[in-house]
Amino acid sequence: MSSYSVEPQRLPNGLHWLARPVPGALASVRVVYRVGARDDPTGRSGMTHLALRLTAGASRYLEPGQFHRLIAQAGGTTTLEIDDDFAALQSTVLAPHLERLLWAEAERMSNPRLDPDTLVRGRAQLRQAAQQPLLQPYGRLDLAVQRHGYLTHPYQRGTLGDPDQLRDLDVEELRAFHAANFRTDRALLVITGAFDEGALARWVMHYFGSIRSPMGAAGSASAAVGSSAMASSSSSGNASAVPAPSPKAELAGSAASPGMSSSAASAAASSTPSGSAGSAASSNASGEGREPREPREARDARRPQSQTLKLSLPQAPLPAAALVWQVPRLDDASSPAWRLAHALLGRGRSGRLTDTLVDELAVAHHLNLRLVQHQQAGLLVAQALAAHGQTAAPLAAALLKEVLRLADEPVSDEELDKAKALLKREWQAGEWGASTLAKTLADAWVLRGDVSAPAKDAALWARLTADDVQQLWRRQVVQAPVLTLLADVGAAAAAGAGAAIVRTVPGAWA
Repeated sequence: MSSYSVEPQRLPNGLHWLARPVPGALASVRVVYRVGARDDPTGRSGMTHLALRLTAGASRYLEPGQFHRLIAQAGGTTTLEIDDDFAALQSTVLAPHLERLLWAEAERMSNPRLDPDTLVRGRAQLRQAAQQPLLQPYGRLDLAVQRHGYLTHPYQRGTLGDPDQLRDLDVEELRAFHAANFRTDRALLVITGAFDEGALARWVMHYFGSIRSPMGAAGSASAAVGSSAMASSSSSGNASAVPAPSPKAELAGSAASPGMSSSAASAAASSTPSGSAGSAASSNASGEGREPREPREARDARRPQSQTLKLSLPQAPLPAAALVWQVPRLDDASSPAWRLAHALLGRGRSGRLTDTLVDELAVAHHLNLRLVQHQQAGLLVAQALAAHGQTAAPLAAALLKEVLRLADEPVSDEELDKAKALLKREWQAGEWGASTLAKTLADAWVLRGDVSAPAKDAALWARLTADDVQQLWRRQVVQAPVLTLLADVGAAAAAGAGAAIVRTVPGAWA
């Protein structure tokens, strides 16, 4: 598997695709788009989430829920993922059903059914998803970390969106957003698992090469589409023609056939901006391993001073505390050192935080350390649940002391080797299975513009020393402002029950 070093290829319609074989009985397909929650229009939080759900739903030849039934009949699983920086669809099936899965994914990409009925259904699904965090005892604490950890960046809105901002959304606005962002030239198709390389290349060209290039696609892609056509057009003249799969790809009992009713086809045609087009051979993206996104201009404001905010969680079983620091974006040169520091403190059952606060001092019942780095900004979040009889404030103080201790207390060779071993295991695990490898490759491409970025990162943190980590910690954590979130329960929380968050550092919150 590691010797298969093919870089992403580009079809004439601008779609990138990448294939990597993985031993086993499964095949996985992931489609990732360069659009995320941060790209939601002002006042339309959740637009990307909604568009992704409709893309994953009904299409010209797939009725609502039919794609999921198709995958289940193939013994597989399917998910959708909305992130701050990207949107993705992924399915894994038994390898003999790969061709059928490729047809279905091409159908979803080219002919999503965007009409009033699917809009109503999608809004209901989005509202249900947005309510899920609030049903968890500590869901409001997690939302507060997102909302107040970032000061000005759209990341503070979260990925799920605000259903209330989409109540008056009409279909035409949704179609325009989808046409601008869920395009072939903003997407990568990743196929991993067991497959025949020659057959796979033909399938990709047959099913995805017939999707029309988006209007205004740059470079030679548009010219290639215009100069070499495969005669495939829909009867409506609007919907993109995705060829029907060959009989050998049919699933027993599946109704997902291109012979869908004319009403379904006309609904898709009226709602889909893409059209039919031809394609010849894909152009190998030699030298195109790096595929930059739009210029990264957005910056989050820097926190002027440390702050403490109180959060009321009357229904939570235990008090909780969270400490939040702003950290650099994902492609910053210091990112490998951040990852190694994160592993030293919080990875595994024997991380420093758990050793001291849970096992030794018994002030915390449970804790975790999260390093969240996006394309344009990031957060380091140390979060803990108080042990029985403890309250949030002393828990936060103990947590802060232990986090800062990394800056000066010596790091033994054994600690450093253990942290690097944990990182190596995580990196290798991302390449072991069809499903995990598909996600690793796609996310590296959409977030870093380089499918080999994880391997390059591994080479960097493997050479880091304890002194490198401690210098970073003194500069970026010890000397940096910290946001402290205190969440008490029961009587301690009753005073703040009317106002979810209480400012306790006058003038500090911008």
